Amino acid sequence: MNEKSNLENESVRLAMDQAWRDHHHTRDQTWKVLQIEFLLIVGIIGADWLLDSLILTIVSAALVAIITVCGIQITLRHRNRVEVNKFNHIINCEGFLELDREYLIGKMDRPNKIKIRDALNPIKGNTSLFILRMHLAIMGFALFVLIYKLIGTIK
Repeated sequence: MNEKSNLENESVRLAMDQAWRDHHHTRDQTWKVLQIEFLLIVGIIGADWLLDSLILTIVSAALVAIITVCGIQITLRHRNRVEVNKFNHIINCEGFLELDREYLIGKMDRPNKIKIRDALNPIKGNTSLFILRMHLAIMGFALFVLIYKLIGTIK
């Protein structure tokens, strides 16, 4: 190999490494949003149990429901913009470096964009869909608490 090829290969390796780091950072952010939602929903249960404040519970449940909408948006954006782009970049780098051969590291599938309705399809599965399903579960629970408390005030 000549000097230019080595330099090109090293540049591509560095670009691929940076793409992997970006992917991991993005995924970490997505998980942290889910963790925050989970802590907030546990806080609602605790506040309701300890303080027995109807207004606090209703406001907290509504807040968690709103926050889960933001979590869903973050998950969709991270998957559909960042992950798809980064993985396509990584796959292209592997091809350039001739690492995409089955006997080396195996073929990586190009990721697909996801939609909220994909979370309702049990056949589809990937980490982003799992996180999306958890957002929806937390939202469902927050809405259940909200509706339950509101109906309780009507009686």
